[in-house]
Amino acid sequence: MPYVRPQPMTSGGAAQRQGQHAQARLPAPRARNRLAGQPVLILATVAAQWTGSDAWVFSSIEGTGPDDGYTLAQIITKADGINHDILTEAEFTRAVPRLVAAGLIGADAEADRYWHTEAGRALHQRWMKRGGLFSWMDVIPPALSRLGEPRDAAWSLPAGTFERAVQNHHQWGEAILKRRHARRRDPGGRP
Repeated sequence: MPYVRPQPMTSGGAAQRQGQHAQARLPAPRARNRLAGQPVLILATVAAQWTGSDAWVFSSIEGTGPDDGYTLAQIITKADGINHDILTEAEFTRAVPRLVAAGLIGADAEADRYWHTEAGRALHQRWMKRGGLFSWMDVIPPALSRLGEPRDAAWSLPAGTFERAVQNHHQWGEAILKRRHARRRDPGGRP
């Protein structure tokens, strides 16, 4: 189909008041390459952006190295505590390589340990001291944005790791609820 230049439409002019409408033919949804007769695909590049999930994962990690770093179950538990939701595996596996590439965290998926690097601790301490644990939503995303565009990389967890970590988180939560329930039924150890 040949391209036909759209005609300008009038807004509120005499033609509309008389019930006549300006007509315009729009180009076909996909332009065709006239030389090869093949569809032309126009791609726009969009710069990578830091996401709320990146900030959420960063804010849920603690420790200074592999020896005292958080396990995935601990990260999921803290993430639930500060955002009242459970991370998805996709959110976690997208955020970790971005944060590692930015030099903010260290990660050893095989050992199940994640920790802040020196730069990550400095960023966390600088911005989190302004509002406490629940201020992460307000302070960490802008702090990450100041670092420039994140670098995406392929990264994955060993099979079944994420599901086991979520299950551990749920078991831990159930144990806490059972202890609370037991204390309410028997406050002070009375029979």
